[in-house]
Amino acid sequence: MRKQGPRANQGWIFDGLLKLTDNEDILHPGMMGNRLERGFKYGDMERVFERVKGRRSFPKEWARAAAKQEKLADAAYDTDRQITAGQHYHRAALYWGRVQHLIPVDGNPRKIAAHASVIRCYNRMMEIHGDSVTRFEVDIGDGENVYCLFHAAPGNGPKPTVLYLPGMDAIKEDFPNPYNNEFVRRGMNICVMDGPGQGECNINQVWQTIGKYAAAGKCVMDVLVARDDVDSGKIGIFGTSMGSRYSVEVAAYDERVKCCVGQMANVCPTDVIFNQAQPNFKRIYMYMTNIDDEAEFDTYADEMDDFFFSAGDNLKAPYLLVAGELDELCPPDDVEKWINRLKCPKELWMYEDVFHPMGEVTPDIYPAIADWILETLNNGRPDDHDVREYREP
Repeated sequence: MRKQGPRANQGWIFDGLLKLTDNEDILHPGMMGNRLERGFKYGDMERVFERVKGRRSFPKEWARAAAKQEKLADAAYDTDRQITAGQHYHRAALYWGRVQHLIPVDGNPRKIAAHASVIRCYNRMMEIHGDSVTRFEVDIGDGENVYCLFHAAPGNGPKPTVLYLPGMDAIKEDFPNPYNNEFVRRGMNICVMDGPGQGECNINQVWQTIGKYAAAGKCVMDVLVARDDVDSGKIGIFGTSMGSRYSVEVAAYDERVKCCVGQMANVCPTDVIFNQAQPNFKRIYMYMTNIDDEAEFDTYADEMDDFFFSAGDNLKAPYLLVAGELDELCPPDDVEKWINRLKCPKELWMYEDVFHPMGEVTPDIYPAIADWILETLNNGRPDDHDVREYREP
């Protein structure tokens, strides 16, 4: 008998919810605002959701939107309207990214083709941008690589630099928006990494194991500190959602990281995201680890928690967590326990009535985070720094 996916018996609930809404916020409150800040367009998202009839139709409808944008981009490119072409290629890459994400099956031809489309469209966008965004690969041992995008700040000489780590359902092409980059406009480079289990890594079967993300991050740091355009004494790390765990793990075991930021908090035990939240989270993360037995994965998740909390105990760099009061994946009580256990200089911004994607406040928090990172890299934080702010949207 064919083996069912994890929590497959809850899929009908997912489909039922989709029939009650005309946008993505019913699944992830605030997600529309998050996507808008990253370069998605409201009309495109509206058309996708008008056509979606159930969870299996998402890849089809995102592919329709992506193909339309790529066609518009090609037409603009062929008639030398380069600025217009670049903007359409960027939207196409974002939307192809949703297609590949929503097919968490190793070796699936549709997933492979969709991811190749992400790379194709993003490469065209980079070509139009000149050398301000570039790709590179990093050998992490055992014949495996991780894959990075480097957004260079303008000007010559070494600059403060941010290593950004996406969440479990994101890829390096998702953020930052090259047309609205809060880091480069402040004179900081930002390097984005597809780590083990993410994006280009899972396409190339570079799976997650306990501690592998931290080790891969160290390898990327080795490359960054050797670059002429990176100030090796001013490197911060920033992770969103599941990346808010990875950022701590990398920073705890690499003292070259001078500050650490997490946003869309995922700092509580993983039983919330994997056993209480919608079933897609567990399904996707099992794919990222290449574990298909749910009991085996549950043991892995416990080990994930042990490694993460141990990393928190070892963290020395100044730390900022930006969280939502109504985060369905990380309750405020768990956030408080996490902050209390940290011994490093620390800061918490808790936003009232805000859910996990934080789309309600995304236009405000990206600039604020960029400012905090730059100030911390330039001036540090006192050893006894402990600031906790409850902020209104």
